[in-house]
Amino acid sequence: MKLKPSSLTLRLFLCVSALNVVTMIVMGLLSLRSSNLNISEDYDAQLITEASILWEILEEGSKDGSIGTFKEEGFDVEDTLPLLGRMEKDSMLDYAQWRAFRVWKGSNIAMHSDNTENFPPQPLPPGLTNVTIGRDVWRAFSLHDPKNDIIVTTFENLHNRDILQRDILLDVLTPLLVMLPLLAILFSLGVGYGLRELRHLANRLATRSSSDLSRLAADDIPKELRPLVLAVNTLLGKLEGALAHEREFIDHAAHELRTPLSALKLQAQMLAGSLKDPKPQACLDELLASVDRTSRLVDQLLLLSRVAQQEIMLERVNVHEAVKETIGIYAVRIVDKHIALVLHSDEGLYIEAQPELLRILIGAILDNAIKYTPAYGEIVVTVERRDDHARVAITDSGEGIPEEERGRVFDRFYRMSHTKQSGSGLGLAIASQIAGQLHAAITLETPSSGKGLRVVIDFPAK
Repeated sequence: MKLKPSSLTLRLFLCVSALNVVTMIVMGLLSLRSSNLNISEDYDAQLITEASILWEILEEGSKDGSIGTFKEEGFDVEDTLPLLGRMEKDSMLDYAQWRAFRVWKGSNIAMHSDNTENFPPQPLPPGLTNVTIGRDVWRAFSLHDPKNDIIVTTFENLHNRDILQRDILLDVLTPLLVMLPLLAILFSLGVGYGLRELRHLANRLATRSSSDLSRLAADDIPKELRPLVLAVNTLLGKLEGALAHEREFIDHAAHELRTPLSALKLQAQMLAGSLKDPKPQACLDELLASVDRTSRLVDQLLLLSRVAQQEIMLERVNVHEAVKETIGIYAVRIVDKHIALVLHSDEGLYIEAQPELLRILIGAILDNAIKYTPAYGEIVVTVERRDDHARVAITDSGEGIPEEERGRVFDRFYRMSHTKQSGSGLGLAIASQIAGQLHAAITLETPSSGKGLRVVIDFPAK
């Protein structure tokens, strides 16, 4: 199964999040290495300092001879606790568990801290060494004084350094981890702000009419979007050229078709006037009807092409006046079929439309109504305001359209299977296309009388 492409914002967020995680890991490793070196140096120096201090004290004792009186004794840090405050006690106990010392006088241990019971009894070599005691590793510094036969050794449990390194690492990474949600919000806002130009570009393209092929201005576009704008402009240029060729072809084809059709009709009429035999006359009548249908088809195809490519310029239009003008165009056909036309109109109703397209739209519906309404039938045209829209309804008393076919009658060249009327099947297709360009909606209904067809056109009201 093919996965749907994720959003650009999500992709950028994941990339930046991965970069942040990698950065945090690298920072953690560098911090760990740096802190390990610094802690080792500082704590080794502290071990040396402690051993030196003890040796200084013991050397002073050797001058007055008190060092010779030393017996083995332990030093318990808890003996000093009564002299400290509560916080100081906690710090002292926490610190003391990781520290130890021993003092040898000759081959005997003269002094030691209370946590060296399990330490090896023999003295350690001079300098810094590591000693494994049980499960722990201790860092030791041994200071030898051959003159006074004294060996001072200070110890530190290396677990103390691990804890310190962990604390340092947590101090570095915790603020970053806490900031991640805030960074995610800030990043989303930043990406949204950064992509605003892309949204503006999309809106500019989406709000264009289908006939607007003017090039996009690239001067105020960020350089990252300029390749896209240039590509769109190139595509618009190609499309404009193709449409121009198509329009030129249709104009030439219509012109070339109209001329022979007009000549053919004229010749057929002249021949029909000179014949008195009814049989040839019937054939000529059928020929004239075919020529009329072909001429009408050519006109409708030309109109459909012109409507599809026409630039839409909306203006304030009085619907009542547009309907009256359209009815006037079809008045002769209405009178010839003895059709009663009734107009109920709100004369102060205005919409945003293009007058010519509005008349063609109403005319296409009215033409269909006249065609399918029988002689002495009735057509009712209503213009009214309905809530937040304007409505034009044309109701005829013709044969109607079955409900199962109403979804297809707006397709080009579709004709109902049961109809006996001639036609090309383009009238409602033209009406549907114009309605879309004017943001109107066409609905087919059955009149309350149950006979005929009611076509409702709803426009956004001004």
